[in-house]
Amino acid sequence: MVTALAGTTIAVKWDDIVVALNGKRLAVLGARGVGKTHLVKFLISGSIPAEYKQTVAPEKASARRFLLNELDLKVKESLDVSGDKAAYGEWKELHDKADIVFYLLRADRLIAGDRDVEARVRDDLRHIGGWLENRKSRPHFFIIGTHCDFDAEFLSTSVGSIGDYVDKFRKLPIVMDIVLRGGGAKQAKVVLGSMKTVQGTEALVYEIFRQVIS
Repeated sequence: MVTALAGTTIAVKWDDIVVALNGKRLAVLGARGVGKTHLVKFLISGSIPAEYKQTVAPEKASARRFLLNELDLKVKESLDVSGDKAAYGEWKELHDKADIVFYLLRADRLIAGDRDVEARVRDDLRHIGGWLENRKSRPHFFIIGTHCDFDAEFLSTSVGSIGDYVDKFRKLPIVMDIVLRGGGAKQAKVVLGSMKTVQGTEALVYEIFRQVIS
């Protein structure tokens, strides 16, 4: 499943999130510069609105908010993990302990056809896919495409056409490949968004949590 964060108005059931996520261990993996540290810090100290509506020109989110630190997420260890390939051993340790695994990548670079980034994410998913397959209790697994704000098409896409944008991303050979390596569409959920602003980060986290409980 692939979701883009535009034209969405859905109320998150906080009680369901608490049941699904309270005290869970999260592994946040990815190469350098994809936003791992930003996401981890937000999960530790940020918040999300009770409902969210994001369009190309974001509207004000709900004034009622949920504090993420109330969930006591076990995610701080990911702050110290390098994005270098030499850290695959550390990645595996985090993965093996995690209830939920986030793999971050530069969606904008995949859309632009960056061969170096494509090669890196294939290599990453070759390892992660093997780890997932060998887990007796399989964790929730998310492929999170960040930096969509660097893609002009994303910024100019109307609410009514966002589905076309999502479908286009899904059909990229590299995306089809890494989703397959992550266990297929039913196992590897893909979320697209931007963490350039607090509101963008809220929207991204909101959508991830919504899918965890869906």
